[in-house]
Amino acid sequence: MTLDRPRPLRILQFGAGHFLRTFIDWMVDRMRPAFDGTVGLVKATPGPFNPVFAEQDNVYTTVLRGRAGGAVVHEQRRIRVIAARYHPYEDFPGFLAAAGNPELRVIVSNTTEAGIVMNASDRAEDRPAASFPGKLTQLLRARYLALGGTPASALLVLPCELIERNGQTLRGFVLQHARRWFQDPAFERWIAEDCTFVDTLVDRIVSGYDPEARRQLLAETGFDDALLSVGEPYHLLAIQGAEREDLLPFRASGLNVVWTDDITPYRLLKVRILNGGHTFLAMVGTALGVDTVRACLHHPALRPALEALYDHEILPALPLPAAEGVAYARTILDRFDNPFLEHRLNSITLNSVSKWRARLLPSAVASTAQRGAAPALIAFSLAALVERYTTVAGLQDEAPVLAAFHGLKPLAAADPVQAVRAVLADPVIWGGPLPVIPGFPEAVAESFQDIRALGMAAALARAVARSGGRAEPAAAATRPSSRKE
Repeated sequence: MTLDRPRPLRILQFGAGHFLRTFIDWMVDRMRPAFDGTVGLVKATPGPFNPVFAEQDNVYTTVLRGRAGGAVVHEQRRIRVIAARYHPYEDFPGFLAAAGNPELRVIVSNTTEAGIVMNASDRAEDRPAASFPGKLTQLLRARYLALGGTPASALLVLPCELIERNGQTLRGFVLQHARRWFQDPAFERWIAEDCTFVDTLVDRIVSGYDPEARRQLLAETGFDDALLSVGEPYHLLAIQGAEREDLLPFRASGLNVVWTDDITPYRLLKVRILNGGHTFLAMVGTALGVDTVRACLHHPALRPALEALYDHEILPALPLPAAEGVAYARTILDRFDNPFLEHRLNSITLNSVSKWRARLLPSAVASTAQRGAAPALIAFSLAALVERYTTVAGLQDEAPVLAAFHGLKPLAAADPVQAVRAVLADPVIWGGPLPVIPGFPEAVAESFQDIRALGMAAALARAVARSGGRAEPAAAATRPSSRKE
């Protein structure tokens, strides 16, 4: 299994997980022949590449299942766009050498919400720097030196992490590293003025690996694909910045990509409704023994809780026309209930702390300001997170976060109220101080006490009752979005 003919490597991709392979790499495959290029994968974290990449010559299948335009969609697509793999931890010189490729045009990343951080302990001589911004700075420095820092050698940097102003935040951290490490104004100018960092919003539900889909693919095609990845047909990529269809002919290839001067409306809808709903269900549903997002929609307590979260706490506080939020929430309930997609809650729980901060904290701030009271269900979601992180072993998150929660386990058992206060006040857990939200610490502590005293199901029922409020139900909305694209 090889590429049908040699093509230049034009994209370096930090992250080899299911999302980027079922979103960006799927798009690259769809852009052919208008886009004559391939992708190089960069390992963003320690540990070996999945050996199946080598075994399958980087070839894999995406399976998209769901409803679109009133019809059932089941698309199988063989993806042959990955041409190389780079492992900075195992071959640092090889990683830097990739930067000198004059055909390279684009950097793509998805290092989760916890990936775009400023690590002051990173050093230029690290092999590699620990953080993603540090590695990217090392890569850009190698390119600058190899190609002379010309405008033609500049790159388009397209991060897919779900944090606000992801491109500009990443650019700021790279410039900080560049100033500290190299003290080279010309290099800093090349990064700041010639390279382009864009803010983005990505939208596609990707459930990832599905053994049943693998068995079906083997029976139909004879390809036993251990890299297979499953997602929904819907996709949206919103990019804030000047259109660069000359580099990435997305729209010319029929893809749902928007180049815009403001991605704020797209981001607010997607992050607060879809991602906020995912994180709420992941924290609460796993504690109730529910395995998948779709099962949550058929659970007697979880669906009413999710609808109350949307109707009473998230939608009324969105700074957008009410019809837009209500209509989008209705589509999300349909997408969550996709009968062709088994999206496991455990796959959503990776790095839950940074996800909660990015996805639910803004709604907590906005809802409190709008209602004059702390939102009970958002507070409950944080209480469920604290319960999970102080009772469940083997969680996947940043080491300092896990260590901080481990140290709070005795306090959580002895004094739940003080434990909640300690969690909210710990900048190590949150990557910095949290905003002050009147009444919110008390609401979280109340829910945490309920969870400890009554159990998750009864505590959830109390939180739904406390949520209250009046709003147009998302499930009953029929009005279309008013946005013009």
